[in-house]
Amino acid sequence: MSARLSCDIAVVGAGPAGLAAACAAAGAGASVICLDQFPDPGGQYAMQPSQPGSPFARTAAVRGGREAAEAARAAGAELLTGAELFWAAALPQGGFCLSVQKDGAALSITAGRVIAALGAMERPLPFPGWTLPGVIGAGAAQRLLKTGSGRIPGAGKMVIAGSGPFLLAVAQSCAVAGQPVSDLVEMRRPGLPARLFRAHPERLPEALRLWRDLRRTGAARHMGHVVTRALGGAQLEAVEIAPLDASGRPDMARQRRIDGVSTLAVGFGFQPVVDMTLALGARHAFAPELGGWHCVTDADGATTVPGLYAAGETTGIGGALPARLSGRIAGLSAAGLPVPEAERHALRKARDFAARLAGLYPPPAVPPVALPGDEILCRCEDVRFSDVQAAIAEGAGDALSVKLWTRAGMGPCQGRICAAGLQFALASAGVGLQDAGLNRPHLPLRPTPVAVVRAAMAAQEELAGEGHT
Repeated sequence: MSARLSCDIAVVGAGPAGLAAACAAAGAGASVICLDQFPDPGGQYAMQPSQPGSPFARTAAVRGGREAAEAARAAGAELLTGAELFWAAALPQGGFCLSVQKDGAALSITAGRVIAALGAMERPLPFPGWTLPGVIGAGAAQRLLKTGSGRIPGAGKMVIAGSGPFLLAVAQSCAVAGQPVSDLVEMRRPGLPARLFRAHPERLPEALRLWRDLRRTGAARHMGHVVTRALGGAQLEAVEIAPLDASGRPDMARQRRIDGVSTLAVGFGFQPVVDMTLALGARHAFAPELGGWHCVTDADGATTVPGLYAAGETTGIGGALPARLSGRIAGLSAAGLPVPEAERHALRKARDFAARLAGLYPPPAVPPVALPGDEILCRCEDVRFSDVQAAIAEGAGDALSVKLWTRAGMGPCQGRICAAGLQFALASAGVGLQDAGLNRPHLPLRPTPVAVVRAAMAAQEELAGEGHT
């Protein structure tokens, strides 16, 4: 048996976009349920620390997240945390049914309109040794600092590597936690993007704070470099790096080794989470500067599916400010209120900064480092690079074909971790990133006990049947 809740508007995700949407919609008089899989609202950006007396409790981002949650509750929204969405479906009589796992049981939420504020996830790019214990995502490192013990486990050095401004945000989190960082390895060459800050001078102080906090970690900076290999036996022990030449390839003759490393936090930007919007049939488009595949909306956050809205990183990577602005716009629009043009203008300005910033850190179109054939691409199904190469040689020309040939992307993560690696393998064979396509989601969107799925699907069928009585 599945418990049931109903509301006018359901908001999926309680990060900056979701909380802003819930506050705006509830403030307009709609009954609102805002659900999130984590124990506390705030999302990645405003992640609430779990340790008593955490130094992160005093940061502006954490305070802002706490205040946004309080504002949404004060407006009348119900915040439902620890609730993981694993399916969504449109009902024949109109509206939607959201299937959720909470406290080990099924929960069905019916809503007339839904706002998808699903956020983003890291874009894991494979390189030799990327599956060694001790090699983690940059976002995972930040989460360990904020919600774990407040330190990165391991007695050795910590190296932050990859590309993009989020590396500086992770270094800033290390500075707040007092976590030493031995090295920062950034693909982009040094130089302050003066043109960007001439267009958006209000963002310069934030950038300067990030660089100041990087200095506080004591990290040696390797700009215009890339990690070429992670080395170790049972766990990470060393990292090899090399400078990039004029063509963007690593100069292996100038490769150097960093020994005594226990943690390598790697980040190459983010990709929008779009599994729910794909499942509901909304239109999506591909744009590298927006993180790849993202949900398409109009100026007021409406998707191509009636009653479905999207906000924040689901509509393209942009950061916390455009997420909040787009969330508020989607909340007002879903509640039937007109959106002031000034708010649309503010969102366009915020997205302009995000687009310019993304242009400074373009994701690699092909692997910067050649992968050996025995390197694992799909961890869930233990598919190696050579398996994918063989499938491509036999005629697999997109991600779906590779999936059918090799099972890469069929595991519990549904390709979320291996998608970029599969795109890289296809790109090496001349297939463009957009032409590679993407994995379509299937039930359940997240690993869920069979009994919970059965109870939720029975409730969904019953709700659909009620529309025909």
